[in-house]
Amino acid sequence: MDRDRDMQYQDVPLYEGERIDDLQRNGYGIIQKTGGFCFGMDAVLLSGFAGARKGDLVVDLGTGTGIIPILMRAKTEAGMLYGLELQHEVADMAERIYPTAENAALERTDLYAVRLRMKDGT
Repeated sequence: MDRDRDMQYQDVPLYEGERIDDLQRNGYGIIQKTGGFCFGMDAVLLSGFAGARKGDLVVDLGTGTGIIPILMRAKTEAGMLYGLELQHEVADMAERIYPTAENAALERTDLYAVRLRMKDGT
């Protein structure tokens, strides 16, 4: 990463074996494991294929570190992007790099809990 991006992410805590990769879009980055799974071309292609119009609500089930919502935020005018992830470790990586992302939310949950909340409106 260049010096400006290093400054942008200077307060993002990284744990052993993690790095911040520059996504080359709107100054966005993503935390990834150096020795683990990293997003691939499929996520990039899917984020382009899953078009969102201005104001749309987008939900990514099993978002991992949030790569698809991040890329869609960079190239669409979607109103709100949600990422749902069950695995705490990878959800935590997304939360650390974008703790207060505007018009985006990440939740560590399972689909059963989401269904219950949607039923009762909370």
